[in-house]
Amino acid sequence: MPGPGQPRARGWCLPELMLALLVAAVLAQQALSPFEQALHRTRRACAGAALLELALRQEQHHARQGRYAQSLVALGWPRAQGNELPWPDERRAWYRLRMRVPGAGSAPAQGYEAVAVPVGPQRGDACGSLRIDHLGRREARAPDCW
Repeated sequence: MPGPGQPRARGWCLPELMLALLVAAVLAQQALSPFEQALHRTRRACAGAALLELALRQEQHHARQGRYAQSLVALGWPRAQGNELPWPDERRAWYRLRMRVPGAGSAPAQGYEAVAVPVGPQRGDACGSLRIDHLGRREARAPDCW
């Protein structure tokens, strides 16, 4: 206890410090939630643009060759592994672009389906996978995801 004329020690006691940290953590969580949702939307838009580019390349290939391409490499994506491609790249993949071509083999392919499957930090996105096919049909878990 300080004597007469001595200044009293100032500071926070442990319960006060714990309460302040708890309030800061709650406020930080509330601030990060909209930020995370915005990141999901931005990454989803990037994947949607990649699917639209894939569809455009398929239609160009079909116009030149009379059939759809069997692989992503044939569409000009040399880093593709078969019919799968990490998007936007291997180091920071948010989605895996996958293409399926029915009737692949001896008969010319008459259609295709492309899917962007969320991976890594994008897995928590409520929209899930995005799909597009040769007829231009787009699908996702919710209608406002595209």
